[in-house]
Amino acid sequence: MIQSKSKGVPERERLFVCEVRIMDTRRKLPPIGARIIKSSVAVALCMVIYYIRTLLPIGNGIPFYSALAALWCLQPYHETTRHNAGQRSIGTFIGALFGLGFIDAVRAAGIETPVPVYLLASAVIIPVIYLTVLLNKRNAAFFSCVVFLSIALTHSFDDDPYIFVLNRVLDTFIGIGVGLGVNNFRLPVRHDSDTLYVSGIDQVLIPDDHSGTQYSKVELNRLIEAGVRFTISTIHTPAVVMSLMKGVDLRLPLIVMDGAAIYDIKEKEYIEAEFLPSDVNEKAEQIIAEAGIHCFVNVMFDSTLLIFYGEFQNSAERELFSAYKHSPYRNYIHSSYRRFDENEKILYLTVLESAEKIYPLEERLKAQLGDSVRITVSESGYEGYLYLKLFSPLASKQEMMKKLKAHTGAEKVVTFGSIKGQYDVYIGDGGGNATVKKLKKLYRSDVYR
Repeated sequence: MIQSKSKGVPERERLFVCEVRIMDTRRKLPPIGARIIKSSVAVALCMVIYYIRTLLPIGNGIPFYSALAALWCLQPYHETTRHNAGQRSIGTFIGALFGLGFIDAVRAAGIETPVPVYLLASAVIIPVIYLTVLLNKRNAAFFSCVVFLSIALTHSFDDDPYIFVLNRVLDTFIGIGVGLGVNNFRLPVRHDSDTLYVSGIDQVLIPDDHSGTQYSKVELNRLIEAGVRFTISTIHTPAVVMSLMKGVDLRLPLIVMDGAAIYDIKEKEYIEAEFLPSDVNEKAEQIIAEAGIHCFVNVMFDSTLLIFYGEFQNSAERELFSAYKHSPYRNYIHSSYRRFDENEKILYLTVLESAEKIYPLEERLKAQLGDSVRITVSESGYEGYLYLKLFSPLASKQEMMKKLKAHTGAEKVVTFGSIKGQYDVYIGDGGGNATVKKLKKLYRSDVYR
Protein backbone atom coordinates (compact mmCIF):
# COMPACT_ATOMS: atom_id res chain seq x y z
CA MET A 1 0.00 0.00 0.00
CA ILE A 2 1.12 3.54 -0.70
CA GLN A 3 1.34 6.04 2.11
CA SER A 4 -0.69 9.13 1.23
CA LYS A 5 -0.97 12.32 3.21
CA SER A 6 -4.66 11.97 3.84
CA LYS A 7 -5.82 8.33 3.65
CA GLY A 8 -5.14 7.94 -0.05
CA VAL A 9 -6.73 11.25 -1.01
CA PRO A 10 -4.44 13.48 -3.12
CA GLU A 11 -3.15 16.44 -1.20
CA ARG A 12 -4.38 19.01 -3.74
CA GLU A 13 -7.86 17.48 -3.93
CA ARG A 14 -8.64 16.54 -0.38
CA LEU A 15 -11.57 18.26 1.29
CA PHE A 16 -11.48 20.19 4.52
CA VAL A 17 -9.67 17.66 6.73
CA CYS A 18 -8.80 19.06 10.13
CA GLU A 19 -5.72 17.26 11.33
CA VAL A 20 -5.22 17.33 15.08
CA ARG A 21 -1.57 17.82 15.81
CA ILE A 22 -1.29 17.36 19.57
CA MET A 23 2.43 18.06 19.71
CA ASP A 24 2.39 20.94 17.23
CA THR A 25 3.10 23.99 19.35
CA ARG A 26 3.24 26.18 16.23
CA ARG A 27 -0.47 25.91 15.56
CA LYS A 28 -1.95 29.36 15.10
CA LEU A 29 -4.66 30.57 17.42
CA PRO A 30 -7.76 31.95 15.69
CA PRO A 31 -8.00 35.75 15.83
CA ILE A 32 -10.53 37.63 17.95
CA GLY A 33 -13.10 38.42 15.29
CA ALA A 34 -15.49 41.32 14.90
CA ARG A 35 -18.41 39.28 16.25
CA ILE A 36 -16.65 38.78 19.59
CA ILE A 37 -15.90 42.48 19.91
CA LYS A 38 -19.45 43.41 18.89
CA SER A 39 -20.87 41.01 21.49
CA SER A 40 -18.98 42.78 24.24
CA VAL A 41 -20.06 46.20 22.94
CA ALA A 42 -23.71 45.11 22.71
CA VAL A 43 -23.77 43.84 26.31
CA ALA A 44 -22.14 47.07 27.51
CA LEU A 45 -24.79 49.15 25.69
CA CYS A 46 -27.55 47.08 27.31
CA MET A 47 -26.05 47.87 30.73
CA VAL A 48 -25.87 51.58 29.90
CA ILE A 49 -29.52 51.62 28.81
CA TYR A 50 -30.49 49.81 32.00
CA TYR A 51 -28.66 52.43 34.08
CA ILE A 52 -30.53 55.22 32.26
CA ARG A 53 -33.83 53.42 32.92
CA THR A 54 -33.09 53.32 36.66
CA LEU A 55 -33.02 57.12 36.62
CA LEU A 56 -36.55 57.28 35.19
CA PRO A 57 -39.71 57.17 37.35
CA ILE A 58 -40.82 53.85 35.83
CA GLY A 59 -39.94 50.18 36.26
CA ASN A 60 -36.39 49.55 35.16
CA GLY A 61 -36.48 45.85 34.17
CA ILE A 62 -33.64 43.33 34.30
CA PRO A 63 -30.60 43.92 32.01
CA PHE A 64 -29.88 40.19 31.87
CA TYR A 65 -32.77 39.65 29.43
CA SER A 66 -31.64 42.55 27.22
CA ALA A 67 -28.12 41.17 27.04
CA LEU A 68 -29.37 37.69 26.11
CA ALA A 69 -31.53 39.07 23.30
CA ALA A 70 -28.67 41.20 21.97
CA LEU A 71 -26.26 38.25 21.95
CA TRP A 72 -28.80 36.08 20.17
CA CYS A 73 -29.18 38.64 17.40
CA LEU A 74 -25.45 39.04 16.82
CA GLN A 75 -24.75 36.71 13.91
CA PRO A 76 -22.10 36.65 11.16
CA TYR A 77 -24.55 37.59 8.40
CA HIS A 78 -27.32 40.19 8.17
CA GLU A 79 -29.92 37.70 6.97
CA THR A 80 -29.30 35.43 9.98
CA THR A 81 -29.44 38.42 12.31
CA ARG A 82 -32.84 39.51 10.99
CA HIS A 83 -34.11 35.95 11.18
CA ASN A 84 -33.01 35.54 14.80
CA ALA A 85 -34.46 38.92 15.76
CA GLY A 86 -37.79 37.85 14.30
CA GLN A 87 -37.71 34.55 16.18
CA ARG A 88 -36.99 36.30 19.46
CA SER A 89 -39.72 38.91 18.93
CA ILE A 90 -42.43 36.38 18.10
CA GLY A 91 -41.37 34.09 20.93
CA THR A 92 -41.48 36.98 23.42
CA PHE A 93 -44.98 38.03 22.36
CA ILE A 94 -46.39 34.50 22.57
CA GLY A 95 -44.73 33.79 25.92
CA ALA A 96 -45.86 37.12 27.39
CA LEU A 97 -49.49 36.63 26.27
CA PHE A 98 -49.66 33.16 27.75
CA GLY A 99 -47.92 34.39 30.89
CA LEU A 100 -50.50 37.16 31.43
CA GLY A 101 -53.36 34.74 30.76
CA PHE A 102 -51.89 32.20 33.15
CA ILE A 103 -51.54 34.75 35.98
CA ASP A 104 -55.14 35.90 35.49
CA ALA A 105 -56.39 32.29 35.52
CA VAL A 106 -54.43 31.40 38.67
CA ARG A 107 -55.75 34.44 40.51
CA ALA A 108 -59.30 33.85 39.34
CA ALA A 109 -59.10 30.24 40.58
CA GLY A 110 -57.77 31.40 43.96
CA ILE A 111 -54.69 29.18 43.84
CA GLU A 112 -52.20 30.40 46.45
CA THR A 113 -49.68 27.55 46.77
CA PRO A 114 -46.68 27.00 44.47
CA VAL A 115 -47.02 23.28 43.65
CA PRO A 116 -50.36 23.48 41.78
CA VAL A 117 -49.08 26.57 39.92
CA TYR A 118 -45.95 24.72 38.80
CA LEU A 119 -47.96 21.69 37.60
CA LEU A 120 -50.41 23.90 35.71
CA ALA A 121 -47.53 25.81 34.10
CA SER A 122 -46.09 22.49 32.89
CA ALA A 123 -49.40 21.68 31.21
CA VAL A 124 -49.67 25.12 29.59
CA ILE A 125 -46.37 24.45 27.80
CA ILE A 126 -48.39 22.29 25.38
CA PRO A 127 -50.58 25.11 23.97
CA VAL A 128 -47.61 27.51 24.00
CA ILE A 129 -45.61 25.26 21.68
CA TYR A 130 -48.67 24.25 19.67
CA LEU A 131 -49.44 27.90 18.86
CA THR A 132 -45.96 28.32 17.35
CA VAL A 133 -46.71 25.26 15.19
CA LEU A 134 -50.05 26.70 14.04
CA LEU A 135 -48.36 30.00 13.18
CA ASN A 136 -45.58 28.12 11.36
CA LYS A 137 -43.05 29.68 13.72
CA ARG A 138 -41.58 26.51 15.19
CA ASN A 139 -38.17 28.09 15.74
CA ALA A 140 -39.77 30.55 18.17
CA ALA A 141 -41.08 27.75 20.42
CA PHE A 142 -38.06 27.78 22.74
CA PHE A 143 -38.24 31.52 23.36
CA SER A 144 -42.00 31.37 23.90
CA CYS A 145 -41.50 28.74 26.60
CA VAL A 146 -38.65 30.67 28.25
CA VAL A 147 -40.67 33.88 28.49
CA PHE A 148 -43.82 32.08 29.66
CA LEU A 149 -41.99 30.12 32.37
CA SER A 150 -40.07 33.19 33.58
CA ILE A 151 -43.45 34.85 34.19
CA ALA A 152 -45.49 31.89 35.41
CA LEU A 153 -42.98 30.29 37.78
CA THR A 154 -41.46 33.38 39.39
CA HIS A 155 -44.12 36.10 39.36
CA SER A 156 -47.53 34.48 39.75
CA PHE A 157 -47.71 35.64 43.37
CA ASP A 158 -46.29 39.15 42.92
CA ASP A 159 -48.40 42.09 44.01
CA ASP A 160 -48.18 43.56 40.53
CA PRO A 161 -46.90 40.91 38.06
CA TYR A 162 -48.05 42.98 35.07
CA ILE A 163 -45.18 45.42 35.56
CA PHE A 164 -42.74 42.52 35.29
CA VAL A 165 -44.40 41.29 32.11
CA LEU A 166 -44.18 44.76 30.58
CA ASN A 167 -40.53 45.12 31.54
CA ARG A 168 -39.77 41.59 30.38
CA VAL A 169 -41.06 42.43 26.90
CA LEU A 170 -39.31 45.80 26.93
CA ASP A 171 -36.02 44.20 28.03
CA THR A 172 -36.16 41.83 25.10
CA PHE A 173 -36.89 44.50 22.52
CA ILE A 174 -34.14 46.72 23.89
CA GLY A 175 -31.73 43.81 23.43
CA ILE A 176 -33.01 43.11 19.91
CA GLY A 177 -32.63 46.76 18.96
CA VAL A 178 -29.11 46.93 20.38
CA GLY A 179 -28.13 43.66 18.65
CA LEU A 180 -29.43 44.81 15.27
CA GLY A 181 -27.81 48.23 15.62
CA VAL A 182 -24.39 46.90 16.64
CA ASN A 183 -24.40 44.11 14.05
CA ASN A 184 -25.31 46.45 11.19
CA PHE A 185 -22.91 49.22 12.19
CA ARG A 186 -20.25 49.94 9.59
CA LEU A 187 -17.62 52.64 9.50
CA PRO A 188 -17.99 54.89 6.44
CA VAL A 189 -15.36 53.68 3.96
CA ARG A 190 -14.94 54.07 0.22
CA HIS A 191 -15.28 50.69 -1.48
CA ASP A 192 -13.63 49.53 -4.71
CA SER A 193 -16.33 47.74 -6.70
CA ASP A 194 -14.67 48.02 -10.11
CA THR A 195 -11.78 45.63 -9.48
CA LEU A 196 -12.03 41.87 -9.90
CA TYR A 197 -10.15 40.03 -7.12
CA VAL A 198 -9.02 36.52 -8.08
CA SER A 199 -7.48 34.15 -5.54
CA GLY A 200 -6.00 30.68 -5.46
CA ILE A 201 -7.10 28.17 -2.82
CA ASP A 202 -4.22 25.99 -1.58
CA GLN A 203 -1.82 27.94 0.67
CA VAL A 204 -3.71 31.11 -0.22
CA LEU A 205 -7.24 30.91 1.16
CA ILE A 206 -6.66 27.59 2.91
CA PRO A 207 -3.36 27.18 4.78
CA ASP A 208 -1.75 23.76 5.12
CA ASP A 209 -2.81 23.46 8.77
CA HIS A 210 -6.38 24.62 7.95
CA SER A 211 -6.16 27.19 10.76
CA GLY A 212 -8.61 30.07 10.78
CA THR A 213 -10.70 28.84 7.86
CA GLN A 214 -14.01 29.66 9.56
CA TYR A 215 -12.91 33.26 10.15
CA SER A 216 -11.87 33.51 6.49
CA LYS A 217 -15.23 32.20 5.31
CA VAL A 218 -17.22 34.63 7.43
CA GLU A 219 -15.11 37.61 6.40
CA LEU A 220 -15.22 36.60 2.74
CA ASN A 221 -19.00 36.37 2.85
CA ARG A 222 -19.23 39.82 4.44
CA LEU A 223 -17.02 41.29 1.72
CA ILE A 224 -19.01 39.60 -1.05
CA GLU A 225 -22.25 40.81 0.52
CA ALA A 226 -20.81 44.32 0.66
CA GLY A 227 -20.09 44.25 -3.07
CA VAL A 228 -16.56 42.92 -3.55
CA ARG A 229 -16.09 41.17 -6.90
CA PHE A 230 -14.28 38.04 -5.78
CA THR A 231 -13.67 34.69 -7.43
CA ILE A 232 -11.34 31.69 -7.55
CA SER A 233 -8.64 30.49 -9.95
CA THR A 234 -7.50 26.94 -9.18
CA ILE A 235 -6.27 23.59 -10.46
CA HIS A 236 -9.35 21.94 -8.95
CA THR A 237 -12.58 20.93 -10.66
CA PRO A 238 -15.74 22.94 -9.87
CA ALA A 239 -16.99 20.13 -7.63
CA VAL A 240 -13.84 20.16 -5.50
CA VAL A 241 -13.97 23.96 -5.29
CA MET A 242 -17.53 23.74 -3.97
CA SER A 243 -16.38 21.28 -1.32
CA LEU A 244 -13.29 23.22 -0.30
CA MET A 245 -15.14 26.55 -0.24
CA LYS A 246 -18.35 25.21 1.30
CA GLY A 247 -20.05 27.99 3.24
CA VAL A 248 -18.64 30.79 1.05
CA ASP A 249 -21.21 32.61 -1.09
CA LEU A 250 -19.26 32.59 -4.35
CA ARG A 251 -21.23 34.39 -7.04
CA LEU A 252 -18.89 35.02 -9.98
CA PRO A 253 -17.62 32.43 -12.49
CA LEU A 254 -14.57 30.38 -11.47
CA ILE A 255 -11.39 29.60 -13.39
CA VAL A 256 -11.01 25.86 -12.88
CA MET A 257 -8.84 22.88 -13.84
CA ASP A 258 -5.69 24.99 -14.12
CA GLY A 259 -7.18 27.28 -16.74
CA ALA A 260 -8.91 24.65 -18.88
CA ALA A 261 -12.35 26.15 -18.29
CA ILE A 262 -14.48 28.87 -16.69
CA TYR A 263 -17.43 27.61 -14.68
CA ASP A 264 -20.56 29.67 -13.95
CA ILE A 265 -21.43 28.74 -10.39
CA LYS A 266 -24.95 30.18 -10.57
CA GLU A 267 -26.00 28.57 -13.83
CA LYS A 268 -23.98 25.42 -13.08
CA GLU A 269 -22.46 25.33 -16.53
CA TYR A 270 -19.16 25.91 -18.30
CA ILE A 271 -19.12 29.21 -20.15
CA GLU A 272 -15.59 28.88 -21.54
CA ALA A 273 -13.39 25.86 -22.23
CA GLU A 274 -10.25 25.03 -24.19
CA PHE A 275 -10.17 21.47 -25.54
CA LEU A 276 -7.33 19.34 -26.81
CA PRO A 277 -7.48 18.99 -30.62
CA SER A 278 -8.58 15.45 -31.42
CA ASP A 279 -5.44 14.63 -33.45
CA VAL A 280 -3.15 15.95 -30.69
CA ASN A 281 -5.05 14.01 -28.04
CA GLU A 282 -4.94 10.83 -30.12
CA LYS A 283 -1.17 11.15 -30.48
CA ALA A 284 -0.72 11.91 -26.77
CA GLU A 285 -2.76 8.87 -25.70
CA GLN A 286 -0.75 6.72 -28.11
CA ILE A 287 2.56 7.91 -26.62
CA ILE A 288 1.29 7.25 -23.08
CA ALA A 289 0.03 3.78 -24.02
CA GLU A 290 3.32 2.87 -25.77
CA ALA A 291 5.10 3.72 -22.51
CA GLY A 292 2.91 1.15 -20.75
CA ILE A 293 1.22 3.86 -18.69
CA HIS A 294 -2.47 4.41 -17.99
CA CYS A 295 -4.16 7.80 -18.12
CA PHE A 296 -7.48 9.31 -17.03
CA VAL A 297 -9.28 11.12 -19.85
CA ASN A 298 -11.32 14.13 -18.73
CA VAL A 299 -14.15 14.68 -21.20
CA MET A 300 -16.83 17.36 -21.15
CA PHE A 301 -20.25 16.07 -22.08
CA ASP A 302 -22.78 18.91 -22.16
CA SER A 303 -21.99 20.61 -18.79
CA THR A 304 -20.85 17.43 -17.06
CA LEU A 305 -17.25 16.36 -16.58
CA LEU A 306 -16.76 12.66 -17.27
CA ILE A 307 -13.56 10.82 -16.32
CA PHE A 308 -12.81 7.77 -18.46
CA TYR A 309 -10.37 5.17 -17.13
CA GLY A 310 -8.87 1.91 -18.33
CA GLU A 311 -6.76 -0.78 -16.69
CA PHE A 312 -4.88 0.60 -13.70
CA GLN A 313 -1.12 0.14 -13.70
CA ASN A 314 -0.28 0.96 -10.08
CA SER A 315 -1.72 1.00 -6.58
CA ALA A 316 -1.87 4.82 -6.48
CA GLU A 317 -4.42 4.83 -9.30
CA ARG A 318 -6.44 2.11 -7.59
CA GLU A 319 -6.46 4.01 -4.30
CA LEU A 320 -7.49 7.21 -6.06
CA PHE A 321 -10.32 5.44 -7.85
CA SER A 322 -11.49 3.67 -4.67
CA ALA A 323 -11.52 6.95 -2.77
CA TYR A 324 -13.65 8.77 -5.34
CA LYS A 325 -15.66 6.25 -7.34
CA HIS A 326 -18.76 6.75 -5.17
CA SER A 327 -18.32 10.51 -4.81
CA PRO A 328 -21.15 12.66 -6.16
CA TYR A 329 -18.45 15.05 -7.34
CA ARG A 330 -16.79 12.60 -9.75
CA ASN A 331 -18.19 10.75 -12.76
CA TYR A 332 -15.90 7.80 -13.46
CA ILE A 333 -16.77 5.72 -16.53
CA HIS A 334 -14.84 2.75 -17.91
CA SER A 335 -13.21 3.44 -21.28
CA SER A 336 -15.21 0.59 -22.84
CA TYR A 337 -18.14 3.05 -22.89
CA ARG A 338 -16.16 5.85 -24.50
CA ARG A 339 -17.36 7.20 -27.89
CA PHE A 340 -13.99 7.87 -29.53
CA ASP A 341 -15.46 10.15 -32.21
CA GLU A 342 -14.74 13.63 -33.58
CA ASN A 343 -17.40 15.16 -31.32
CA GLU A 344 -15.60 14.11 -28.15
CA LYS A 345 -14.49 17.19 -26.20
CA ILE A 346 -11.41 16.38 -24.14
CA LEU A 347 -10.29 18.97 -21.61
CA TYR A 348 -7.13 17.27 -20.40
CA LEU A 349 -5.36 13.98 -19.69
CA THR A 350 -4.15 12.97 -16.23
CA VAL A 351 -1.37 10.49 -15.46
CA LEU A 352 -0.66 9.29 -11.91
CA GLU A 353 2.65 7.46 -11.91
CA SER A 354 5.96 7.09 -10.13
CA ALA A 355 8.54 9.81 -10.54
CA GLU A 356 10.79 7.33 -12.39
CA LYS A 357 8.18 7.02 -15.15
CA ILE A 358 6.70 10.53 -15.13
CA TYR A 359 9.82 12.45 -16.09
CA PRO A 360 10.80 10.28 -19.10
CA LEU A 361 7.17 10.41 -20.26
CA GLU A 362 7.19 14.20 -19.93
CA GLU A 363 10.31 14.45 -22.08
CA ARG A 364 8.86 12.14 -24.72
CA LEU A 365 5.58 14.07 -24.88
CA LYS A 366 7.43 17.38 -25.20
CA ALA A 367 9.70 16.02 -27.90
CA GLN A 368 6.88 14.64 -30.05
CA LEU A 369 4.09 17.13 -29.36
CA GLY A 370 6.07 20.33 -28.86
CA ASP A 371 4.03 23.50 -28.51
CA SER A 372 0.77 21.77 -29.40
CA VAL A 373 0.23 20.94 -25.70
CA ARG A 374 0.84 22.39 -22.25
CA ILE A 375 2.24 19.88 -19.75
CA THR A 376 2.36 20.23 -15.97
CA VAL A 377 3.93 17.95 -13.34
CA SER A 378 2.93 18.28 -9.69
CA GLU A 379 2.85 16.41 -6.40
CA SER A 380 0.05 13.91 -5.98
CA GLY A 381 -0.05 13.32 -2.23
CA TYR A 382 0.98 9.69 -2.76
CA GLU A 383 4.56 9.05 -1.69
CA GLY A 384 6.77 8.54 -4.71
CA TYR A 385 4.04 9.38 -7.22
CA LEU A 386 3.42 12.49 -9.31
CA TYR A 387 0.64 13.92 -11.45
CA LEU A 388 1.27 14.71 -15.08
CA LYS A 389 -1.48 16.68 -16.81
CA LEU A 390 -1.69 17.51 -20.48
CA PHE A 391 -3.75 20.49 -21.70
CA SER A 392 -4.33 22.54 -24.80
CA PRO A 393 -1.67 25.32 -25.00
CA LEU A 394 -4.56 27.81 -24.87
CA ALA A 395 -5.78 26.32 -21.60
CA SER A 396 -4.01 28.55 -19.09
CA LYS A 397 -5.02 30.69 -16.16
CA GLN A 398 -3.63 33.77 -17.89
CA GLU A 399 -5.78 33.28 -21.01
CA MET A 400 -8.87 32.47 -18.97
CA MET A 401 -8.24 35.53 -16.82
CA LYS A 402 -8.59 37.72 -19.92
CA LYS A 403 -11.88 36.03 -20.80
CA LEU A 404 -13.16 36.30 -17.23
CA LYS A 405 -12.29 40.00 -17.12
CA ALA A 406 -14.27 40.56 -20.33
CA HIS A 407 -17.15 38.47 -19.06
CA THR A 408 -17.45 40.40 -15.78
CA GLY A 409 -16.71 43.82 -17.27
CA ALA A 410 -14.07 44.49 -14.61
CA GLU A 411 -11.78 47.46 -15.18
CA LYS A 412 -8.87 45.90 -13.32
CA VAL A 413 -7.86 42.48 -11.97
CA VAL A 414 -5.86 41.84 -8.79
CA THR A 415 -4.60 38.29 -8.26
CA PHE A 416 -3.59 36.53 -5.03
CA GLY A 417 -1.20 33.58 -5.09
CA SER A 418 1.61 31.74 -3.31
CA ILE A 419 4.17 31.75 -6.16
CA LYS A 420 6.44 34.75 -5.94
CA GLY A 421 6.52 36.99 -9.00
CA GLN A 422 3.43 35.49 -10.64
CA TYR A 423 0.69 37.32 -8.76
CA ASP A 424 -0.15 40.90 -7.86
CA VAL A 425 -0.39 40.02 -4.17
CA TYR A 426 2.12 37.43 -2.98
CA ILE A 427 0.92 35.22 -0.12
CA GLY A 428 4.04 33.86 1.51
CA ASP A 429 2.81 33.28 5.05
CA GLY A 430 0.72 30.17 4.45
CA GLY A 431 -2.46 32.02 3.59
CA GLY A 432 -5.83 31.87 5.30
CA ASN A 433 -6.80 34.76 7.53
CA ALA A 434 -3.92 36.95 6.33
CA THR A 435 -5.14 36.67 2.73
CA VAL A 436 -8.64 37.83 3.62
CA LYS A 437 -7.23 40.74 5.62
CA LYS A 438 -5.15 41.83 2.61
CA LEU A 439 -8.22 41.54 0.39
CA LYS A 440 -10.21 43.67 2.83
CA LYS A 441 -7.51 46.33 2.79
CA LEU A 442 -7.46 46.51 -0.98
CA TYR A 443 -11.23 46.48 -1.29
CA ARG A 444 -11.56 49.36 1.12
CA SER A 445 -9.19 51.38 -1.02
CA ASP A 446 -6.38 51.48 1.51
CA VAL A 447 -2.80 51.93 0.33
CA TYR A 448 -1.85 49.17 -2.11
CA ARG A 449 1.21 47.38 -0.85
